[in-house]
Amino acid sequence: MNSLFKRHSIWPALPLLGLLRLAAALPHGLRLALGRSAGRIAYRVLGRRRAVARRNLQLCFPEWTAARRRRMLRAAFDSLGQGLVELAMGAWCSDAEVADRVEVEGARHLEEAVSRGRGAIALSGHFVALEFTARALSYPPAGLVAVYRPGGNAAFDWLVGRARLRVCAKTVSKYDVRGMVRSLRDGAVLWFAGDQMTDAKSAVLAPFFGEPAMTGTSLGRLARISGAPVVPWFTRRLPDGRYRVELLPALEAFPGASPEQDAARINKLVEDHVRKAPEQYYWIHRRFKRRPPPLPDPYE
Repeated sequence: MNSLFKRHSIWPALPLLGLLRLAAALPHGLRLALGRSAGRIAYRVLGRRRAVARRNLQLCFPEWTAARRRRMLRAAFDSLGQGLVELAMGAWCSDAEVADRVEVEGARHLEEAVSRGRGAIALSGHFVALEFTARALSYPPAGLVAVYRPGGNAAFDWLVGRARLRVCAKTVSKYDVRGMVRSLRDGAVLWFAGDQMTDAKSAVLAPFFGEPAMTGTSLGRLARISGAPVVPWFTRRLPDGRYRVELLPALEAFPGASPEQDAARINKLVEDHVRKAPEQYYWIHRRFKRRPPPLPDPYE
């Protein structure tokens, strides 16, 4: 198993992982209900994360009433809990159930991009059902390669690893540019989330919901070095409990004239998808941190 998922002991979290394993085997409506309950518990006990999510919603939806933002905050935590169960589904559900529950639109766009012979970068964002729905797509012989951030919670890392190893050929650190380029040159699809700042030194300010946000520029550099086309890839949970994956045509003229232009373009893509189901985005991340003066730190 990839070293990413061996470096921490997960023994203290075995009871929780066992519960998630059991939840993944339950009828779908029941497991989503359990996930929603877990999210409501998290809403009450994770005060700092709740404050971050509340602030993000204030910044991104200033036109909403305070009451609407409060409802969305609770819905986001409900969805976050369901996302934990969906992560377990990604780790343990059968291929047949994945195929039955996930509908894919635009698969031809990824196939066409891969056919160019330079691999492809599947651009997405931090949406709760992504790990589960990734298993519904078809990939080239070189497979899917997931970019990950080293560190984090040991149990969560292990569970993500379990889910990704059901579909990924391997994983590569976001700091390993050579590894990413090598994978693309081998013809792989690189799974890349472009909506978080990776390194303040290589980030630029770009609007996200009209608010300046430090945004990484590594995607543009990677596309320029490798020549790989960038295919936007988004997913969401539907009201009936099924899932939809949307693949868009490969971005034209990318990278563009400047890193700032590229960052704004990527942020707009993610923003457009967030608006389709705002509760399913990871609002608990400090998306507007580390902005340069005179911009304030919105989380202080």
